[in-house]
Amino acid sequence: MTSSPTPGGGGGTPSLLTSPSITALHRSASQSSFGSGMRTPQHQHQRQSHNTALNDSDHVQCLQTLTETDAAEASVLAVAHTDEYVFSGTQRGDIHVWRRSTYRLERTFHAAHAGGCQVLALGDDNVLFSGGGDGTVRAWDSRTLTCLYVIYAGINAGSIMSLVYWRKHQILVLGCQNTSIQLFDVANRDKVPRDARVKEMRARRSRFFDDAVNPIAVRAPYDMMLLKQDEEEDEKEEFYVVFEATIERYAHTGYVHSLALGATPDDGSVLFSAASDGIIGVWRLNLSSTTLERVATLESASADDDCHSEGDVCVHALAVDGDSGLLFAGLQSGAIDVWDLETWQRIRTLRGSVGDQRNVFALVVSAQTLYSAAADGTVRLWRTTDLKSLGWIRAATDAVLALDAVADDVLVSSSSDGAVVFWDVAMALQQGAAADVAPALAALAGPMGALANRRLVNALARWVRIKSVSGVAELQPECRRAALFLKDLMRQLGAADARLISSSPSSNPIVYGRFDATVKAEKPLAETPTVFVYGHYDVMPAGDESLWSTKPFEMTGRDGYLYGRGVTDDKGPVLATLFAVAELHAAGLLPVAVVFCIEGEEEHGSVGLRETLADHRALFGEPRLVLLSSSYWLGETTPCLTYGMRGSIRATLRIESTRTADVHAGVWGGAVNEPLACLAHVVAQLADPAGRVLIPGFMDDVRAVDATEDRAMHALVRWIAAKEATAPLVAAHSPPTAAAAVSVSVAAASTAEGDAEDRLRRQLVQRWRLPSLTVHHVDVSTAAARSNATLVPAAAQAALSVRVVPDQSLDDIAAKLRRHVTGVFDAYVEARRAGGAALLDDLHLDLDVRPNAMWWLADPEAPVYQAAARAIREEWALEEDPVLSSSSGDSAYDVDAEPDNVLPLLIREGGSIPAVPWLESFFAPHAVAVNIPMGQSSDNAHLDNERISQENLVRGRQVIYRLIKDIGDVI
Repeated sequence: MTSSPTPGGGGGTPSLLTSPSITALHRSASQSSFGSGMRTPQHQHQRQSHNTALNDSDHVQCLQTLTETDAAEASVLAVAHTDEYVFSGTQRGDIHVWRRSTYRLERTFHAAHAGGCQVLALGDDNVLFSGGGDGTVRAWDSRTLTCLYVIYAGINAGSIMSLVYWRKHQILVLGCQNTSIQLFDVANRDKVPRDARVKEMRARRSRFFDDAVNPIAVRAPYDMMLLKQDEEEDEKEEFYVVFEATIERYAHTGYVHSLALGATPDDGSVLFSAASDGIIGVWRLNLSSTTLERVATLESASADDDCHSEGDVCVHALAVDGDSGLLFAGLQSGAIDVWDLETWQRIRTLRGSVGDQRNVFALVVSAQTLYSAAADGTVRLWRTTDLKSLGWIRAATDAVLALDAVADDVLVSSSSDGAVVFWDVAMALQQGAAADVAPALAALAGPMGALANRRLVNALARWVRIKSVSGVAELQPECRRAALFLKDLMRQLGAADARLISSSPSSNPIVYGRFDATVKAEKPLAETPTVFVYGHYDVMPAGDESLWSTKPFEMTGRDGYLYGRGVTDDKGPVLATLFAVAELHAAGLLPVAVVFCIEGEEEHGSVGLRETLADHRALFGEPRLVLLSSSYWLGETTPCLTYGMRGSIRATLRIESTRTADVHAGVWGGAVNEPLACLAHVVAQLADPAGRVLIPGFMDDVRAVDATEDRAMHALVRWIAAKEATAPLVAAHSPPTAAAAVSVSVAAASTAEGDAEDRLRRQLVQRWRLPSLTVHHVDVSTAAARSNATLVPAAAQAALSVRVVPDQSLDDIAAKLRRHVTGVFDAYVEARRAGGAALLDDLHLDLDVRPNAMWWLADPEAPVYQAAARAIREEWALEEDPVLSSSSGDSAYDVDAEPDNVLPLLIREGGSIPAVPWLESFFAPHAVAVNIPMGQSSDNAHLDNERISQENLVRGRQVIYRLIKDIGDVI
């Protein structure tokens, strides 16, 4: 213990000409070298021995990275949290409010403080305090997100560098740039009349302008307050003042960077303060005068100490662990001093950073763990019981400026690159956990409860990492790894049976799993009603990875979304369903047996699915419900329920010359047939310029849109116009960032609202209700012919598909396509022969037409659909839909109904899933398929930057939970 500092001694009083931001102070701090360690036994230096970052070895998982991309001077200087929100204060002076459950930006308080929002602290009654470079503290209602009042610090306070709420005494403590510590009595703030506060502020302004001091630090807030005096009484901003009597001037001889509360054996509740002078002050509160009394002064470092260098004594951060009776001090040198609060001895020094960038800017203690944040971009962990190092996190590319523990095993960091990052540190806190799959799965399979969502996300991250691309021979081992991962996870989550099954040696296996009902069935499984869950673990190739903003096979959380190949199609929805079923099973609430059939060939034509299910039919019981999530919302904000999809036919059209090689056009042009010209002619005869398919009889069996469906479509379009106008609804593909451009295309046809809605209705009819024919690509025989403009290709081919709708027959449309293409080709060849040219070769047509998927149409009035709609409404807190309500007399959407009541949206899909109609047929007569979309319209399935909203994933799990929990009532 050393003597107290005196004004003017040591580091001296800093200039108050400006209010520097914390970031600027950090960057100007000395970066001198770190000492070799303590020499005395009581000052042992804890060296860091971990070479690999915890987030590189899977012991720490990045849950989400939140950014406010438009912010200039984007450093995030402070973070704080409530049960509902996380708050981040920026160098620009903004406060961003992020909802914890969704990681979405809820609100931004722009320019809440001039000179930056330096610090945040929580008080009683859900009050959030923010301190700024303008010398003010604002009090916010953290529930309503409104400003309650503003507190003006004492004259010439400069920036508010630190804040702490002394809950025992209901006192807010301000650590200031001018070396003072100031007290504000929150509980008794209204005992000083407003007139007295106004008088004090006017007096300050008068004294200020008589002074020669540059006014930047204090002028703006005072003038703003004074200007408000002429406003109506109820419009005045409530304000309070810190008076001279409650200010401890010259508490330090440097900026007061940190404040912390703790307890000592002799003095009870005390306040700790730390500053750039290297001093830690210990204070108790004099209740009668609301002033501070110094208890002790601790020199955190000195130049004589081998662990510290001259000029590196600045203390940036403090943290107290009451359980172990320790005080931690983070220094500019990169060291963390550990003080015993009973003996006032510095007992240990930890290494808080390495390399040239060493400042320790933030400390937090949670669940017997000390976390430190440093200028080198790392966060380091120690166990407070024995000060053992637990490793380090590579948290940022620049300085980490603030930390907050939002749960025992969830840490939030913020940095000078503008990011707020959530870290799951559960496995890091479990010493000895290996980085392989088995313990990872064991960690995922614990009690569900509040950790269910994080376990779901962690499991998805591990699964996405496996490149289970089907149809690529060299990646078949990866597909098997993905299947084994899911099988093992099912077992860890409590499945009664989990295995791989296959009846096709060349195809990827199906993952089978079964969770038995809480009440055991008396019948054998083959005769037991079940819920059949269908999905797939195979994914599409990543394509051009340069188009991705993240690594496609490394799941990344950003601004409330999870990015990675397969997160929305279909690994995310499969795991959401699995975790919902597992939670019901663990809670003893599973009413029926649930069987899983997760295939690995869906993106490759579902090879082997039918044969395998037929050979293992007894494993699946008697499915009453076929449940899947393989489609997407129509827009971005409104939950949907899919009840129909088009079918599909695939065709390959190849035209070959009897000559076997390409020839030079300059030598043989005009004397040989040209397969590419013939192909172009045939393709041109498939549809006219208006898009009408020219195949005779193509539209003969299309079911007409009746009045009921037409009314439903009109109601749906009105809803879209009112609620989803900016979603990617009409443009063939719009990136998530360009959604606003889509609304322009919706209304581009006419300035009249009715015309725009009619255009959208016709587009939806074309996408969902009418058949279509698409030419996907055209190719020629050789690579030389593709690149050499002088060659006549020996062959050309085109890939086609036809989408069919109720009540078209796949076989009938396939036969009509064959007849039409053959007829056009034969007519072309005959015309060439009749033209009199002496041709040296003939043409041959090879036409392969394969029905791929039957159309599927469910009855949205069926009991299982009513139950699914009810589960969606309850989870998303949607208003009751009068159409879906059992009390509604009309089963159709009422054309006069308000859009707000048409929920969830009943939609159809233009795409096809071959397994769905086949599964209904295979498990007939009782099985009903229900497709519950989890993803949004901008999820980019099959494209670059595939993503899913974490909120949608979590709520999707809850929708499945609600549906299956009560499914026994409807099947």
